[in-house]
Amino acid sequence: VPFNFFQEFQVKTGGYSVEFGRTTGGVLNTVTKSGTNEFKAGAQLVYEPDWLQSEQQDNPGRISRFDEFDRAALNLWASGAIIKDKLFFFGMYEARKYDPRNSDDGYENFFDGRSNPGFWGAKVDWQITSDHVISAMGFSDKAKLTTDEYGIEPGGDLNGARLYQNTTFNESGGDNWNLTYTGYLTDSFTMKAMYGENNRSSDIHSLTDDTCSLVQDRREGSSFLGCTSNTAVIAREDDRQQYRLDFEWQLGDHLLRFGYDHE
Repeated sequence: VPFNFFQEFQVKTGGYSVEFGRTTGGVLNTVTKSGTNEFKAGAQLVYEPDWLQSEQQDNPGRISRFDEFDRAALNLWASGAIIKDKLFFFGMYEARKYDPRNSDDGYENFFDGRSNPGFWGAKVDWQITSDHVISAMGFSDKAKLTTDEYGIEPGGDLNGARLYQNTTFNESGGDNWNLTYTGYLTDSFTMKAMYGENNRSSDIHSLTDDTCSLVQDRREGSSFLGCTSNTAVIAREDDRQQYRLDFEWQLGDHLLRFGYDHE
Protein backbone atom coordinates (compact mmCIF):
# COMPACT_ATOMS: atom_id res chain seq x y z
CA VAL A 1 0.00 0.00 0.00
CA PRO A 2 1.50 3.41 -0.95
CA PHE A 3 2.57 5.69 1.87
CA ASN A 4 0.30 8.47 0.54
CA PHE A 5 -2.78 6.33 1.21
CA PHE A 6 -2.39 6.90 4.97
CA GLN A 7 -3.26 9.93 7.09
CA GLU A 8 -1.38 8.86 10.21
CA PHE A 9 0.37 5.97 11.94
CA GLN A 10 -0.03 4.99 15.58
CA VAL A 11 2.64 2.83 17.21
CA LYS A 12 1.40 1.31 20.46
CA THR A 13 3.96 -0.62 22.50
CA GLY A 14 2.07 -1.28 25.73
CA GLY A 15 -0.89 -0.29 27.83
CA TYR A 16 -3.05 0.19 24.75
CA SER A 17 -6.83 0.13 24.77
CA VAL A 18 -9.01 -2.96 24.83
CA GLU A 19 -10.02 -2.71 21.14
CA PHE A 20 -6.49 -3.66 20.04
CA GLY A 21 -6.67 -7.36 20.78
CA ARG A 22 -4.88 -10.47 19.55
CA THR A 23 -1.39 -9.22 20.34
CA THR A 24 1.17 -9.62 23.12
CA GLY A 25 3.86 -7.24 21.90
CA GLY A 26 2.76 -4.13 20.07
CA VAL A 27 0.37 -2.64 17.53
CA LEU A 28 0.95 -0.60 14.38
CA ASN A 29 -2.40 1.11 13.75
CA THR A 30 -2.94 3.06 10.52
CA VAL A 31 -5.59 5.63 9.64
CA THR A 32 -6.37 6.08 5.94
CA LYS A 33 -7.01 9.46 4.36
CA SER A 34 -10.52 10.88 3.96
CA GLY A 35 -12.06 13.69 1.96
CA THR A 36 -13.22 17.09 3.26
CA ASN A 37 -15.19 20.02 1.84
CA GLU A 38 -11.95 21.35 0.34
CA PHE A 39 -10.89 19.72 -2.93
CA LYS A 40 -7.29 18.51 -2.93
CA ALA A 41 -5.16 16.57 -5.39
CA GLY A 42 -1.55 15.57 -5.80
CA ALA A 43 0.97 13.53 -7.74
CA GLN A 44 4.28 11.88 -6.89
CA LEU A 45 6.84 10.18 -9.13
CA VAL A 46 9.54 7.89 -7.73
CA TYR A 47 12.18 6.50 -10.10
CA GLU A 48 15.07 4.13 -9.32
CA PRO A 49 17.18 3.53 -12.46
CA ASP A 50 19.65 0.67 -12.78
CA TRP A 51 22.39 3.00 -14.05
CA LEU A 52 22.59 4.68 -10.62
CA GLN A 53 23.28 1.37 -8.87
CA SER A 54 26.82 0.30 -8.05
CA GLU A 55 28.44 -2.92 -9.27
CA GLN A 56 30.70 -5.36 -7.44
CA GLN A 57 33.52 -6.63 -9.66
CA ASP A 58 35.17 -10.02 -9.22
CA ASN A 59 37.36 -11.01 -12.17
CA PRO A 60 38.00 -8.38 -14.86
CA GLY A 61 34.90 -7.98 -17.00
CA ARG A 62 32.82 -10.33 -14.87
CA ILE A 63 30.37 -9.49 -12.10
CA SER A 64 30.44 -11.94 -9.18
CA ARG A 65 26.65 -11.97 -9.00
CA PHE A 66 24.65 -9.81 -11.38
CA ASP A 67 21.64 -8.17 -9.72
CA GLU A 68 20.00 -4.92 -10.87
CA PHE A 69 16.55 -3.45 -11.51
CA ASP A 70 14.63 -0.49 -12.89
CA ARG A 71 11.70 0.65 -10.74
CA ALA A 72 9.23 3.51 -11.12
CA ALA A 73 5.93 4.50 -9.49
CA LEU A 74 3.55 7.33 -10.45
CA ASN A 75 1.03 8.11 -7.70
CA LEU A 76 -2.10 10.22 -8.41
CA TRP A 77 -4.71 11.08 -5.77
CA ALA A 78 -7.66 13.41 -5.21
CA SER A 79 -10.15 14.12 -2.40
CA GLY A 80 -13.10 16.40 -1.80
CA ALA A 81 -16.84 16.62 -1.31
CA ILE A 82 -19.43 15.00 -3.58
CA ILE A 83 -22.15 16.74 -1.53
CA LYS A 84 -20.91 19.53 0.72
CA ASP A 85 -21.04 18.66 4.43
CA LYS A 86 -22.59 15.27 3.56
CA LEU A 87 -20.67 12.99 1.21
CA PHE A 88 -16.88 12.95 0.91
CA PHE A 89 -14.41 10.92 -1.17
CA PHE A 90 -10.73 10.06 -1.38
CA GLY A 91 -9.31 8.17 -4.36
CA MET A 92 -5.84 7.05 -5.42
CA TYR A 93 -4.21 5.20 -8.29
CA GLU A 94 -0.54 4.26 -8.50
CA ALA A 95 1.00 2.94 -11.73
CA ARG A 96 4.09 0.83 -11.09
CA LYS A 97 6.85 -0.61 -13.23
CA TYR A 98 9.49 -3.04 -11.96
CA ASP A 99 12.09 -4.74 -14.19
CA PRO A 100 14.55 -6.94 -12.23
CA ARG A 101 17.49 -8.68 -13.93
CA ASN A 102 19.88 -11.01 -12.15
CA SER A 103 21.98 -14.17 -12.44
CA ASP A 104 22.30 -17.09 -10.05
CA ASP A 105 25.33 -17.52 -7.78
CA GLY A 106 27.03 -19.91 -10.20
CA TYR A 107 26.60 -17.48 -13.08
CA GLU A 108 24.92 -20.24 -15.10
CA ASN A 109 21.39 -18.82 -15.41
CA PHE A 110 20.11 -15.34 -16.21
CA PHE A 111 16.66 -14.06 -15.14
CA ASP A 112 14.92 -11.15 -16.90
CA GLY A 113 11.74 -10.01 -15.17
CA ARG A 114 9.00 -7.46 -15.80
CA SER A 115 6.07 -6.35 -13.69
CA ASN A 116 3.48 -3.61 -14.28
CA PRO A 117 1.03 -3.78 -11.36
CA GLY A 118 -1.38 -0.98 -10.55
CA PHE A 119 -2.64 -0.09 -7.06
CA TRP A 120 -6.00 1.55 -6.50
CA GLY A 121 -7.60 2.66 -3.25
CA ALA A 122 -10.71 4.64 -2.33
CA LYS A 123 -12.70 5.79 0.67
CA VAL A 124 -16.21 7.31 0.89
CA ASP A 125 -17.65 8.93 4.03
CA TRP A 126 -21.40 9.64 4.35
CA GLN A 127 -22.39 12.03 7.12
CA ILE A 128 -26.04 10.97 7.35
CA THR A 129 -26.64 13.31 10.27
CA SER A 130 -24.33 14.92 12.79
CA ASP A 131 -24.72 11.76 14.90
CA HIS A 132 -24.49 9.01 12.28
CA VAL A 133 -21.64 8.31 9.83
CA ILE A 134 -21.04 5.46 7.36
CA SER A 135 -17.59 4.90 5.82
CA ALA A 136 -16.59 2.48 3.05
CA MET A 137 -12.95 1.79 2.20
CA GLY A 138 -11.36 -0.52 -0.35
CA PHE A 139 -8.06 -1.14 -2.12
CA SER A 140 -6.43 -3.65 -4.45
CA ASP A 141 -2.74 -4.59 -4.38
CA LYS A 142 -2.70 -7.32 -7.03
CA ALA A 143 0.68 -7.85 -8.71
CA LYS A 144 2.21 -10.16 -11.31
CA LEU A 145 5.92 -10.68 -12.02
CA THR A 146 6.82 -12.45 -15.28
CA THR A 147 10.41 -13.73 -15.49
CA ASP A 148 12.16 -15.20 -18.54
CA GLU A 149 14.98 -17.63 -17.70
CA TYR A 150 18.07 -18.14 -19.88
CA GLY A 151 21.15 -20.31 -19.68
CA ILE A 152 24.55 -18.60 -19.87
CA GLU A 153 27.28 -20.30 -21.89
CA PRO A 154 30.28 -21.41 -19.77
CA GLY A 155 32.76 -18.56 -19.58
CA GLY A 156 30.31 -16.24 -21.29
CA ASP A 157 28.87 -12.94 -20.19
CA LEU A 158 25.44 -11.32 -20.15
CA ASN A 159 26.04 -9.78 -23.56
CA GLY A 160 26.81 -13.14 -25.16
CA ALA A 161 24.59 -15.92 -26.41
CA ARG A 162 21.78 -17.09 -24.13
CA LEU A 163 19.67 -20.21 -24.32
CA TYR A 164 16.01 -19.64 -23.45
CA GLN A 165 14.79 -22.13 -20.82
CA ASN A 166 11.51 -21.12 -19.26
CA THR A 167 9.12 -18.36 -18.21
CA THR A 168 7.91 -18.10 -14.60
CA PHE A 169 4.81 -16.26 -13.37
CA ASN A 170 4.54 -14.98 -9.79
CA GLU A 171 1.15 -13.51 -8.82
CA SER A 172 0.19 -12.10 -5.42
CA GLY A 173 -2.12 -9.65 -3.65
CA GLY A 174 -5.88 -9.24 -3.74
CA ASP A 175 -8.91 -7.05 -3.04
CA ASN A 176 -9.66 -5.64 0.42
CA TRP A 177 -12.61 -3.66 1.78
CA ASN A 178 -14.53 -2.74 4.90
CA LEU A 179 -17.72 -0.92 5.89
CA THR A 180 -17.95 1.02 9.14
CA TYR A 181 -20.88 2.67 10.94
CA THR A 182 -20.28 5.18 13.74
CA GLY A 183 -23.19 6.36 15.88
CA TYR A 184 -23.07 9.06 18.54
CA LEU A 185 -26.19 7.74 20.27
CA THR A 186 -26.10 10.21 23.16
CA ASP A 187 -23.70 12.89 24.36
CA SER A 188 -21.88 10.21 26.38
CA PHE A 189 -22.50 6.93 24.50
CA THR A 190 -20.86 6.00 21.15
CA MET A 191 -21.11 2.83 19.07
CA LYS A 192 -19.01 1.67 16.11
CA ALA A 193 -19.78 -1.38 13.94
CA MET A 194 -17.42 -2.72 11.24
CA TYR A 195 -17.30 -5.59 8.76
CA GLY A 196 -14.35 -6.19 6.45
CA GLU A 197 -12.74 -8.75 4.14
CA ASN A 198 -9.08 -9.20 3.21
CA ASN A 199 -8.01 -11.37 0.27
CA ARG A 200 -4.47 -12.37 -0.62
CA SER A 201 -3.45 -14.90 -3.24
CA SER A 202 -0.08 -16.46 -4.03
CA ASP A 203 0.41 -18.23 -7.34
CA ILE A 204 3.80 -19.32 -8.73
CA HIS A 205 3.97 -21.40 -11.90
CA SER A 206 5.90 -21.69 -15.16
CA LEU A 207 5.45 -22.83 -18.73
CA THR A 208 7.32 -26.10 -18.11
CA ASP A 209 5.62 -27.24 -14.90
CA ASP A 210 3.66 -29.99 -16.67
CA THR A 211 6.48 -31.30 -18.84
CA CYS A 212 9.70 -30.80 -16.89
CA SER A 213 10.96 -32.13 -13.56
CA LEU A 214 13.15 -29.99 -11.31
CA VAL A 215 16.59 -31.56 -10.78
CA GLN A 216 19.12 -29.66 -8.69
CA ASP A 217 22.70 -30.56 -7.68
CA ARG A 218 23.41 -29.20 -4.18
CA ARG A 219 26.78 -30.90 -3.65
CA GLU A 220 28.64 -27.93 -5.12
CA GLY A 221 26.63 -24.75 -5.33
CA SER A 222 23.06 -25.11 -6.52
CA SER A 223 23.22 -25.83 -10.24
CA PHE A 224 20.09 -26.94 -12.08
CA LEU A 225 20.45 -30.18 -14.04
CA GLY A 226 16.91 -30.39 -15.36
CA CYS A 227 15.17 -28.16 -17.88
CA THR A 228 13.79 -25.65 -15.37
CA SER A 229 15.10 -23.44 -12.59
CA ASN A 230 11.64 -22.72 -11.18
CA THR A 231 11.96 -23.98 -7.60
CA ALA A 232 8.31 -24.03 -6.54
CA VAL A 233 4.77 -24.45 -7.80
CA ILE A 234 2.35 -22.72 -5.45
CA ALA A 235 -1.38 -21.95 -5.62
CA ARG A 236 -2.85 -20.49 -2.45
CA GLU A 237 -5.61 -18.05 -1.59
CA ASP A 238 -6.17 -16.68 1.90
CA ASP A 239 -9.45 -15.00 2.91
CA ARG A 240 -9.81 -13.11 6.18
CA GLN A 241 -13.19 -11.91 7.42
CA GLN A 242 -13.75 -9.77 10.49
CA TYR A 243 -16.64 -8.04 12.18
CA ARG A 244 -16.69 -6.11 15.42
CA LEU A 245 -18.71 -3.86 17.70
CA ASP A 246 -17.06 -1.17 19.83
CA PHE A 247 -18.77 0.89 22.53
CA GLU A 248 -17.56 3.89 24.51
CA TRP A 249 -19.50 5.21 27.52
CA GLN A 250 -18.52 8.34 29.43
CA LEU A 251 -19.69 8.02 33.05
CA GLY A 252 -18.76 11.28 34.70
CA ASP A 253 -15.05 11.03 35.52
CA HIS A 254 -14.87 7.45 34.21
CA LEU A 255 -14.62 6.09 30.67
CA LEU A 256 -15.90 2.56 29.97
CA ARG A 257 -14.98 0.81 26.71
CA PHE A 258 -16.24 -2.64 25.68
CA GLY A 259 -17.18 -4.58 22.58
CA TYR A 260 -17.16 -7.81 20.57
CA ASP A 261 -14.67 -8.90 17.94
CA HIS A 262 -14.78 -11.95 15.63
CA GLU A 263 -12.29 -12.98 12.97
